[in-house]
Amino acid sequence: MRYLIAVFATFVFVACCTTPIHCSQSQAASPIQAPASQAQKASPDPPVQFLLEAAATDFHAHHPPYPARFRHVRIGHIMTSDGTKQYMLCGEFLPAQEGGKSDWTPFATIKTSGYEQWAGSQAATFCHQSKIVWDKQGDLSSSLQDRFDSLR
Repeated sequence: MRYLIAVFATFVFVACCTTPIHCSQSQAASPIQAPASQAQKASPDPPVQFLLEAAATDFHAHHPPYPARFRHVRIGHIMTSDGTKQYMLCGEFLPAQEGGKSDWTPFATIKTSGYEQWAGSQAATFCHQSKIVWDKQGDLSSSLQDRFDSLR
């Protein structure tokens, strides 16, 4: 029962958020400043391209932890109360650490009026909702890794 309440509260928070960027992000790091025509030329699926760019930019701008690798990256959506799709990119990253063992950390990048990126247990809770419809894009880990590496 507590799990359902936590998932519901998380969903309500995301659905009601009116800020275009998560409060820990700066406007300068926002990938939404690229012209829409460029995003559409890169892929026939703009939400995928937007979320990959947003996630890579956010990881680059807001570290530590600096990701060494990504895995299990996929895109899906939920239907909002007004009948539109809200897209999200979910996956895990391995923080780069010198001399120590690190664990894979879940993350979620959510398309809002801009985007929000969460890491840790909040991301895991959000990405395990039963209402998510996962797209058949396959694993996008290498695409995210390429975009992230290009920002270094």
